Amino acid sequence: MRNQAEGLLRNQPKVISVASGKGGVGKTIVAVNLSIVLAQRGERVLLFDADAGFANAEILMGVTPRNTLKDFLQKRTSLEKVIFQTPYQVDLISTGMDVDDLITFNLEDKAELYNHLQRVASNYEYMVFDFPPGFNTELERFYASSDHLIMVTASEPTSLVNAYTFVKLMTVKGVDPDGFHIVMNMVKDMRDGRKVMERFVSVITRFAGVPITSTHLIRYDSLVKDSVNKQLPFVTTRRISQPALAVYGIADVVSKRQPVKKLSFIDKVKALFGVG
Repeated sequence: MRNQAEGLLRNQPKVISVASGKGGVGKTIVAVNLSIVLAQRGERVLLFDADAGFANAEILMGVTPRNTLKDFLQKRTSLEKVIFQTPYQVDLISTGMDVDDLITFNLEDKAELYNHLQRVASNYEYMVFDFPPGFNTELERFYASSDHLIMVTASEPTSLVNAYTFVKLMTVKGVDPDGFHIVMNMVKDMRDGRKVMERFVSVITRFAGVPITSTHLIRYDSLVKDSVNKQLPFVTTRRISQPALAVYGIADVVSKRQPVKKLSFIDKVKALFGVG
């Protein structure tokens, strides 16, 4: 039994949470394309689409999973049948419900879910969670236990204010993820974008006291909109483009940075569902 437990510990996936202060900033685009880049590099990746209000990950990848996590929790199917194999070597779980609804499931159902997740987790090097926009107090323990938390924003003022509010709430709640990364999306002028990013990081570090692991700019490019319309992620069609290269840069950072915290994967899942 000890050898089995040690094996599970060694094979724990890194957890990447992708969040944003508000909707419409390209959070899911980053989550989907980052997952694909990691898979292109030979990593086994499970994308957990928890932004069920739009199911954007499915749309962006041009897939329609037959089952959702809601089906599993309602005992209609097994977790293995919920995991959908996409054409991009990325496995996908669609929740089929809002995170708040997921959290309110009874303890017995959630215990069964995280036991199943613990079993399948050893199949992956990375689990990428695409969360709904805005800070969710029910998820603060999970944010804190993530190996990497990626904050996606745009360069316009309302997006920056909402992103700062998210970060400030992190501070108030004592949320301190292992790696904290800021991605500024839809930047029309890269020179101005770098200045805005510098000021934004300065404000965060000065007034929120949150250390920034890395920053990334994604230039506004019609190819991103085209990729959404065609349901073909741009890292698969336009690999030599600034948006794609920016995502490769994010992948470089999260894959090279080793997690510091020793919280087990099962403890992270318990944090997701508010158990224990």
